[in-house]
Amino acid sequence: MKLKLTPTQNLCVGYLESGFKLIQLGEQFYFIKGERRQKVLPKTLDALVNRGALAHTEHGHYMLSDEFIEHRKRMRVMDEPEQTRH
Repeated sequence: MKLKLTPTQNLCVGYLESGFKLIQLGEQFYFIKGERRQKVLPKTLDALVNRGALAHTEHGHYMLSDEFIEHRKRMRVMDEPEQTRH
């Protein structure tokens, strides 16, 4: 898994981590949450799959990969100030 993501790719991951759903309308993909909708390019999604951050479900939907979720958890622990870790 290539862990270095572009700012746009990080933004996409952030949408998914904050509860946005990824839907496809025709040929276009969108992150949606309530009334909010943000367009995302298919090439950005492909790049996230190639980097190992996204995976496809058996129904063809995109979701954060288990490996990437574990990586993010490890990064958060490493970013905590030393006095808060015990």
